[in-house]
Parts: sequence; structure tokens; C-alpha cells
Amino acid sequence: MSRFVILSLALIALINSSNIPRTTATPPGINQNDKTFVQTACNSTKYPTMCYSALSSYSSIIKSDPIRLCLTSLSVNFESAKRASSIVSSLLKKVASSPEVPNILKDCLNETKDTADELKQVIAEIMNNARISKGEIKRKLETWANSSLTEMTTCMDKFNKVKVKVKVNTETKKVKKAVSELSMTTSNTLALITRYLRF
Repeated sequence: MSRFVILSLALIALINSSNIPRTTATPPGINQNDKTFVQTACNSTKYPTMCYSALSSYSSIIKSDPIRLCLTSLSVNFESAKRASSIVSSLLKKVASSPEVPNILKDCLNETKDTADELKQVIAEIMNNARISKGEIKRKLETWANSSLTEMTTCMDKFNKVKVKVKVNTETKKVKKAVSELSMTTSNTLALITRYLRF
């Protein structure tokens, strides 16, 4: 279990603590089994197949709990951002001599790193503020997700506008795939936060 998963579980404890009232909303599928709950939740996202593929293995942790669902999705998002950053960084080293691609890659690397770093900062800020309301938690997470989507869109737009050599293009496809997956994962996370964190 990664440190971020542990941090997310700690955040669950904070949200469920006595000084923050628990939401009274009844999440869809609360009486269904855990995997069915995850599938039902994922059906409300833009990319349900990807969502279910990413979250179904955590069903025993989620336990039909909307808060655990959203925080697990955030954890998956964090891992996706780290993976995208690693792929971009690797390609950047390979094409350093290309006149245009490095600058695009540097921008994308910054954006993918920002996605991971900003999420860690948001979670840390929430964890360190015992008086934060559930509404504020939701607002902070939604703000992070929207910002991340904008950064990933900017990265993809830059790649789509530049023409590169064939061998470089083969490598950039890996970056596009990783960034695209990060964008879709973030979109799904935002959808889950918006729907299920009904404070």
C-alpha cells in the first residue's frame, strides 16, 4: 500500500471524525455489494470502463462508502500522475536534441508533476486543518481536479499542433497515451467527487 493510500485512509478518518458531521445523503447502491456499488458509481462518469477497471480491485476497501470511493479514486489519480510524469521525463531525455519537442515535454512534465504535487498539497492542507468543513473539502478537491484537467488539455493541445519526426512521433504517442489516461482518470475523479461528496 502506497504512502498516499495511507494518507487517503487517514483523511477518511478525519472526515468521519466527530467534529465534522457525517453526510446524511444516501449514496446510490449503498445496499448493494461492494463491487456493484463501484460499478454503479462508475456508470455516472464519462469513462465508466476505465473507472471500474481502476477501482474494482479496491472494492473491499471502498465498502460501498462514497467517501472511500472518492479518496480511492484520488489515490489512483495520484499514481496515474506519477506514471505520466515518469514517461514524459524519460522521453525528454531521449529527444533533447529535437528543436521543438523538448519545450513541449518540459511543459507537460511540469503539468503532470503539478497534478500530483497539488493533490498532495490539498490533502495535506485538509489533514492539517481540524476545523475544515466537508463543503470546503469538496470545494478544494473539485478545484484541484478542474485545474488538473485544464493542464492536461493544454499539454495535449501542444502535442497535437506540432509536427515531429517519425521516430520521435513513436515516442510521443506514449506520452499522449499517458497524459490522455491521466486526463480521463481526473475527469472520472471529478465526476465522483461532484456526485458522491454531497455535503
